Amino acid sequence: MAQNNRKKETLFAALAGVLYTFFGITHITEGIGISNGLANGLYVSGDILGGFCLLVIGGVFLYGTKELLQGINAGVAFVHVGILMSFIFMVAYLAVMGGNLLDSFIVPDDYEGWSVMESFRPGIYLGILSIIGLVHWKENFSSHEVLAFKE
Repeated sequence: MAQNNRKKETLFAALAGVLYTFFGITHITEGIGISNGLANGLYVSGDILGGFCLLVIGGVFLYGTKELLQGINAGVAFVHVGILMSFIFMVAYLAVMGGNLLDSFIVPDDYEGWSVMESFRPGIYLGILSIIGLVHWKENFSSHEVLAFKE
């Protein structure tokens, strides 16, 4: 059962790492003026710093995947840190989205023609993926039984 759970966690980490890396690169390319045509449909804005944040989260997931594939149990810690980082960024993006919405009620003239979806970012829906991982492996979030080397 533990081996099956490890395979699921490795697959989850690989998927999350690839998605975060893809969206991070897309954010950065949009930010420097290179459009790939997918940005509007995926709610990706030109945000270089936000793209680097997504790249860091993707890197954490991918490094965890690499270690898990090599049989190093400490890779689980990278997956858990990636989940927590993505959750924190999702909350931050939701706070910005809520702040813009509140500001649109306070100063409606500045937000004429604005939609709340203009504040929607990939960090929000990618964070939902991480919440699914968090709920699925919530009993594994412990500092016990993490071995750094293959047995």
